[in-house]
Amino acid sequence: MSANSLLFWMSARREGTWQQFRAAVEELHLPESEIESEVEEREGRDGRYELHQDLRFNLQRLGHAEFFSGAGEMGWRVTPPCLAISQQSRGSLGVVTGARSRNLLGRLTSTAGQFLEVAEANACPDFLRIHAKNTGDLELIGRKTGLAVQRDAPAMILMNLPSVDDPAVRQPDELPIGSDWRIEQFSVPELGWRPAVRADAERARWGVFRFSWRYRWHVFLCTNRSVFAVPGQVGKYLALRHMRRKKVLRYDPGALRLTVPISCRPPFLVERALILCSGSLPSVEAGAKGKALLHYANVPGDIADLASALLRQG
Repeated sequence: MSANSLLFWMSARREGTWQQFRAAVEELHLPESEIESEVEEREGRDGRYELHQDLRFNLQRLGHAEFFSGAGEMGWRVTPPCLAISQQSRGSLGVVTGARSRNLLGRLTSTAGQFLEVAEANACPDFLRIHAKNTGDLELIGRKTGLAVQRDAPAMILMNLPSVDDPAVRQPDELPIGSDWRIEQFSVPELGWRPAVRADAERARWGVFRFSWRYRWHVFLCTNRSVFAVPGQVGKYLALRHMRRKKVLRYDPGALRLTVPISCRPPFLVERALILCSGSLPSVEAGAKGKALLHYANVPGDIADLASALLRQG
C-alpha cells in the first residue's frame, strides 16, 4: 500500500471527515522510517499524528486536496483532476493534480506516452509530469485524457492571492481562555518560536503569538490590545515585514532556484504555485533547528518576483 492508494480512495469518496482521513491513513501501514517529514515543530506529537499531517500537508501543497477551511463543511475534499501548465526554459511542463483513478492513469499513459514522467516520492502520491515542446501539445493531451487544463498555473495562482499584509487575510478574534495553552511568540532574529505568557500577548504593541494545546494551535497578530487570527505562515511573514530589514527569500536566477528557511516556508497557496513550477516538493538542505533550507526548483524569475511581492520580501 502507498500514498497512491490513499489518493485513489479520496478520489472515489470525493470528500470526508478528518476522522475518516486518519482511518484511511492507518490502513496504509506506512513505516515511519519511510516518511521524510517536513513538519516544522514536532515536539509533543506522536509519530502517527506526524504521518497524518505530513500526508495532509503534501496533498494540499501538491493541489490534490483541500482541508478544513478550504473544504467547505467537510474535513477534506479532493480537487478535480487538472493539468497545471507552466512555461519552462525549454518547452512546457504539465503537472497532473487532483483526483486520480486507475482509468485516468491508463488514459494518461496511452495518450502522453513517452512524454509522461512518473516519479516516486515519500509521504505523497507519485509525481506525474508531462513534458512537451509547447502549451498546445499539453492542452491536446489534457483534452484527450479528460483533464481540465490551467494555463500558466503558477502565475494564475499568485496573481489571485492577497499579500500577507492585506487586511482581508486577518480576522478579528479573541485569545483562547484557559491555563492549559502553551504560548509562544515568533522571534524574527531566531526565526522560531520562543516561550511567552498570556500577558505578553495582551500587552503587546505588536507581536505574533501561537497558542497550542494538544493537537490544536492558533496564531494571532496582537497589536495595541487588538487581536487578529492569521494563518501561521502568514503571521511569520508579517513579523518579518514589521522588522523591515529581515529578508529570508533568496533567488538564484542562474539555477532558477528559490530558497527559504524551513521555518519560514511560504503559505500553502504560494507554496503550491512554486511547487507547480517543477511538479515536485522542495528539496531539503539539512541544518540546525530552524536553519534548514527549502529549495524550490525550476522557478522562473517572474514567478519568484510575484512570490516575493506577496510575501513582502522585495
